[in-house]
Amino acid sequence: MELFRNIYRNWKWFGINTLGLSVAFACIFLAAIFVRFQLSFDRFHTKADRIYRVTVDDNRGASSMHPARVIGDWTKKLVSDYPVIEKMVRLTPFRSAVVRIGEQKFYSENIFATDSTFFDVFDFKVLAGNPKAVLTQPNCAIISRKLALKYFGKLDVIGKEITILPQQEPKPMIFTINGVMEDFPLNSHFHADLLTSFSALDGKESWAYSYYLIKKDADISLLKRSVEKQWKKTTPTSDPVAKIFFQKITDIHLYSHKTRELEPNGNVRSLILIMSGAFIIFFIALLNFLNLSRVEFIANSRKYKIKLIHGASKNVLSRNIALNSIFLSLLSVVVGCILTSLIGNYLGVEIFIPSNKGILFLMILISVVIVALLSITPIVTSKLTADTKLKAVHQNVYALPLIVQFILAIIAISCTLVLTRQMNYINNQHPEARNGNMIVSQNNSFGIIHNYDVLKRELLSLPGVLDMTSALEGPGGDILDNCEYEMEGVDKKKDQTVNILTTDANFFEMMNIKPLAGSVLLGFTPSLQWEADAYKLNALRSNKSNENKRLEELQEKVGDYREQYVINFSALKMLGLKNPNDAIGKRFRLNFFIPELFPEGTVVAVVPDFHYTNMHSLEKALVVTPRKMYNSCFIIKIDSMRQKETLASINRIWQKINPDFPFSYSFISESYQRIYTDEIAQTRVLSLFAIMAILLSTLGVYAMVSFNIQRKVKEIGIRKVNGASRISILLMLNRKLMVWVGIAIVFAVPVAYYATYKWLENFAYKTDLSWWIFALAGLLTLGIVLITVSWQSWRAATRNPVEALRYE
Repeated sequence: MELFRNIYRNWKWFGINTLGLSVAFACIFLAAIFVRFQLSFDRFHTKADRIYRVTVDDNRGASSMHPARVIGDWTKKLVSDYPVIEKMVRLTPFRSAVVRIGEQKFYSENIFATDSTFFDVFDFKVLAGNPKAVLTQPNCAIISRKLALKYFGKLDVIGKEITILPQQEPKPMIFTINGVMEDFPLNSHFHADLLTSFSALDGKESWAYSYYLIKKDADISLLKRSVEKQWKKTTPTSDPVAKIFFQKITDIHLYSHKTRELEPNGNVRSLILIMSGAFIIFFIALLNFLNLSRVEFIANSRKYKIKLIHGASKNVLSRNIALNSIFLSLLSVVVGCILTSLIGNYLGVEIFIPSNKGILFLMILISVVIVALLSITPIVTSKLTADTKLKAVHQNVYALPLIVQFILAIIAISCTLVLTRQMNYINNQHPEARNGNMIVSQNNSFGIIHNYDVLKRELLSLPGVLDMTSALEGPGGDILDNCEYEMEGVDKKKDQTVNILTTDANFFEMMNIKPLAGSVLLGFTPSLQWEADAYKLNALRSNKSNENKRLEELQEKVGDYREQYVINFSALKMLGLKNPNDAIGKRFRLNFFIPELFPEGTVVAVVPDFHYTNMHSLEKALVVTPRKMYNSCFIIKIDSMRQKETLASINRIWQKINPDFPFSYSFISESYQRIYTDEIAQTRVLSLFAIMAILLSTLGVYAMVSFNIQRKVKEIGIRKVNGASRISILLMLNRKLMVWVGIAIVFAVPVAYYATYKWLENFAYKTDLSWWIFALAGLLTLGIVLITVSWQSWRAATRNPVEALRYE
């Protein structure tokens, strides 16, 4: 009963501590669950410590790239050349494939052709069929539980047929299902809806993600050096020496940021950021509790002294205080779990699952122990005895914890401002990223691309369609295709290449990209039919065909068209030119393996580095040229006033022209944001933590000021009787808080600057760390503190001094 009486008498103290500790527990528990999940990726494989992915860095200077997949059959030969390699698995994606099951059609980017050793290396469970034989037959497939239930309504689907049309294949393929596999765990770095045997993609297995199962205790560094040595022997000396990497599968999710990753990966910096934010919240809550415990101890010092006089010991008092705090901490845990569950439901994440029980128990134990220890700190460190008088505690006893709170709050606010500023900066750099009237249809198949001219003509006839263009890659995608080149008046370095982006002729106009020199109004450009004829002409010439009449016909159709090339500013610098006008009109040729498709031409424009791709790395030297047959991304500008009806009309025309392909699209802003998912999540989480830090610090300041004013009622009354003004009373009560915030700013700014500087290293293009950001964070903190205490200070300053003295 004494516990509840204490709660009733000190309801303000109890409520503030319960709220603060509940929020802190929820934050730290959520952060722990998130970090545990991120660290668990691919560790469910029993052989995870022996599975490695091989990658190659080709070291090609300005166009250098390090893709996650490898090219060539050499990876398969390593199995026989090196006994330490037990087995190999390759994954070749179908990319954006259309799947037909019965009358239902849908897109999937999670379909792979793979080796029969797949289930020998990876621990994905097979629910139906023989894991040893399921991928050994031609044109066989194994389907996930999710797809089987969704499209067949049952798991007994062996013998059923499905049709798959890969993005880069002209005709659909028919597969027979001979197995069903369990859905891949969320903590796998890749997920598959369908797996097929390699016979389905005959000749395409040389473009694959390659994994090896290595024998126990093998020396990976020795294997790497041996493979690189063999590579150097078998590769012409003119080619750059490649660097071979064997990457442990458990390192892929957090530490691999290569091009062409199977799925977007996480980032270990995200874990550090989120855990740091959670610990800031937890630490602030504990500091609040410690400060308020001191306040409560001082307020009840007379009661404790009486108990000591009646024979109670310090140990007994400490035990009673600790028991009260355990009740408080357990209540906070219950409220914190409710908050955690609500946040988890909002995020669509299941929090209270069996695998999280260990973390929950550990968090509860840590919270209870720490709160209990902090609660008895004031009485243990005091000199309170039965025959001595307890001296008044000076403000400096709780000044340090408050200053630390202010420091943490300023850091959180500063980081939030910088992260938000950086994301806004990025959005402003990408072309048309904020245009809500542009939709993007990406990864279209060759069949859809073939109908591009017809589709564009019909869509432009709609009153709600303002314009349409196309490109090789979608907004935010990686531009990785490159080849060597020749340019008039430029001495090219050995093995130097330039990246290529093919577009429609109106790409620059529609994306509002202005030239630095020349003109992006390209006028006439060849049709898809011309491109097809150029491709056929090259095939006949390459095969040294004797069909002279056919050769003449195709040569006449292709004609003497001269290509129009647009280069970006990075390409201008790579070419050794300083003035964009110096490049205009210069003869230029791409040494593409189909020369008829990219004939010699001239540079017609120089454009700025327009950041069509992501901004994690520096812009590469880029050549843009109009060519439609490779443009799998369609960009359509629509009238915002007719958005709903226009989208319906586009879908109708799409189905008429491309009946075998569903219409799939996203807005251009979503396309850009998809590549910054990790950074956007970090900004949101840190913003939430900053709000929590401010809230908890405000509660702490409110409680401390209430206590401080209560102790100074008599002093305030005497000052007012002697003629002190209200302003001077306010300054007296708030002066130290302002000094403490000033001290906090001095210590917080260097820490916040370093933290944000390191985070910005993720980007090649970043916002400035202006001084005003940190000044604003400090002023916001000071403003929140003053607003929190001002009404209490004003009440004390305007109170009748006679009543204050009578109260004393």
